[in-house]
Amino acid sequence: MIKYLFYILILFYSSELISQQNSPFNTMPVKVDSSGNYSFIVSGHFHGSSSNLTGLPTNTILAHLDWINNSDNCMVISLGDLFLDVSNDIPQYEESFFSKLNKPMFNAVGNHDLTGDIYQDNFGKTFFYWQINNDIHVVLDTELDDGSLKDEQKKMLEKIKEITNAGLISNVFIYSHRTIWAKTYPELDLLFQDNTQSILSNNFESDVLPLLKEMKLKANVFWFSGSLGDAPASFFQFKDQNNIQYIATAIRGLPRDAVLIVNVNQNGAVSFETKSFTNQKLLDFEDYNVEFWNKNVGKKPPFNYRLIPLYVKQNLLNPTFW
Repeated sequence: MIKYLFYILILFYSSELISQQNSPFNTMPVKVDSSGNYSFIVSGHFHGSSSNLTGLPTNTILAHLDWINNSDNCMVISLGDLFLDVSNDIPQYEESFFSKLNKPMFNAVGNHDLTGDIYQDNFGKTFFYWQINNDIHVVLDTELDDGSLKDEQKKMLEKIKEITNAGLISNVFIYSHRTIWAKTYPELDLLFQDNTQSILSNNFESDVLPLLKEMKLKANVFWFSGSLGDAPASFFQFKDQNNIQYIATAIRGLPRDAVLIVNVNQNGAVSFETKSFTNQKLLDFEDYNVEFWNKNVGKKPPFNYRLIPLYVKQNLLNPTFW
């Protein structure tokens, strides 16, 4: 009885939990039916490639907006780099995307999403959590301290650990932009070289992983990240010796573009589906593992020399070039 009261008190006094069940982008609330089953979409890098200078989300997102709206998914999780240039792109996003999206969306900010306080002034806090049924969903800001989770973010994770200790939580879903977990595992160290990296080392292994291990004693733990650079696929998945599952997924305005659908049933069991945005044939999600990435990372499709004028033009017109 005491642990249940403790759990309720934690929920009651958690401002991060209470205030973030509505999307900051279209104010829509997260709604699930009484069956106990629900699903949601996860992906990152909605602005697509760095050559997309339209101020709009990438074409594959806009082309599948009807599919997203008509799906049974209760929300969309963006894993950062939602914008290419947050200082200029918000009006176009609001007109073409946010106002037409009929699902609540949440975003784990990436480096492109932050310029001064523009994002915070428009969309609020960059880290928070909320609960759906017996599951906790956590959005982190891995740009705040160069990939380390300190101060308020660390305290938030400690609070979530205490909630899971009560034994009433089935799953903890954690969302970040950077793959701050990769350097902890030697077999992953060379797989994400094109991702946003910490200038110095981060505190994942020393401070964060111990909290995840404690959460895992009472609940399943899934960590999703959306910083994928030169990737062989839109998915990566890895489960460590503690059965903590790490997932990286993102689109780039490329033929490989696909999103992940996470299904949770009434008993808390989690399964995954993949949805191609270009009608490409996909592997089973479980096959996008370390072995697949080691075989395919860095491999390029055959080069089409007829595209050389296009590539030259794109580079000459890119402000970064100058």
